[in-house]
Amino acid sequence: MLQYALKELIRRRSRSLLLLFGLIVCTALLAASLSISQAMRNAARQPFQSANADLVVQKELATCPFALVKHAGKLGGIPWTAVEEIRKLPGVELATGVLELWATSGPEETDRAVVTGLVPEDQHRIGPVKRGEDCCQLVDHEIGGRYLKEDDDHACLVEKPYAEKHGLGLGGQVTLGGEPFTVVGTLEAAPGARISAGEVYIPLAKAQDLLGEETVNAIMIRAKDQEAAKAIAQELPRIIPVDTAQGEKLVVTSDANVMSNVAGVAILAQSATTWMAALVVGVVFLLVMKSSLASVGERVREIGTMKAVGWRDAHVARLLALESALVGIIGGGVGTATGWGAAWLYASHTRVQLPSLLNSYPACAKTPPPVDMQFSLEGSGPLVIGAFLVALAIGIFSGYLAARRASKLPPAEALRRV
Repeated sequence: MLQYALKELIRRRSRSLLLLFGLIVCTALLAASLSISQAMRNAARQPFQSANADLVVQKELATCPFALVKHAGKLGGIPWTAVEEIRKLPGVELATGVLELWATSGPEETDRAVVTGLVPEDQHRIGPVKRGEDCCQLVDHEIGGRYLKEDDDHACLVEKPYAEKHGLGLGGQVTLGGEPFTVVGTLEAAPGARISAGEVYIPLAKAQDLLGEETVNAIMIRAKDQEAAKAIAQELPRIIPVDTAQGEKLVVTSDANVMSNVAGVAILAQSATTWMAALVVGVVFLLVMKSSLASVGERVREIGTMKAVGWRDAHVARLLALESALVGIIGGGVGTATGWGAAWLYASHTRVQLPSLLNSYPACAKTPPPVDMQFSLEGSGPLVIGAFLVALAIGIFSGYLAARRASKLPPAEALRRV
């Protein structure tokens, strides 16, 4: 029966190709739009996942403070007591503060390093150097490299690119704000954007000494779930007051508003594509169904002959259903592969910039280099399979309707038709 069904599709190649084209376009649009949507979600979530955080809290200033050691970007100081109060809120699993600085690292005015002060005891659980494949790993662990400790005073971690640029290794010296720091480990970061990522990492207490203020300028929060994150965000204005008269603004960033703020145009385009794909699905379904029913009308005499020579109604219905299912399988398979391939090309050549406040490079002193969030199709597999199943369902359902109609044809009446 399978061979017969294939022969029929080939014999009626014009109709078959039209149906296949419609299904391929439909499935390709659906698979591409769903995959791109997943890639956007991955890109927005990536920086937060690497830091194991759901919310990042910062205070934006109207003007940028200038000093020997500079704040990164337009970030204002938040007292450490705010971190302690946030940790007591219901739904908070982890909370830590970091201090991002731009410190002189050499004799020239242009010799500067982006420095991030962090709490050593938090670095393995939350923050810009959280241990793990999705964030950071020590490249020199086997030869003695380590993370920061609570009792470290003038110790530092350095990012691998910074170490290579300055010829630094274990035991090397980095001068920050006129003070020497010893390299105790070199970090290799996973690809993609990271929140509050610097070039050099030192204990938070030492970074506060360099700045001369016992503050942080970014707080990272890990919530129990999304509902808890929303409730925590509503409490933050009470804990961290801002002087609106001076142009201060409290900024709470999550992957959701990164999606809406950074990728707004892309999301709009993706939404339009999804609606267009849904429209095409409807149109193609009607086209396939109408074509399948018309095929029954064209093959009345053939169906009558089949029944006259002993084919049962169930056999005829099964043949027509199999033909439609084959169209669905072939069209769905080619369309899914085409759509996923298009999404892969889009994801491979598209970058979305991390919001400037989450970029550790100072925005006020000079234009910061763009930090890109990479698109990834990870997790799009079930969505692509879903697009294929839609095409298959269209083929099977239209085949079922055609089979029902064919099974009701009396053999004698069918043979009388020309």
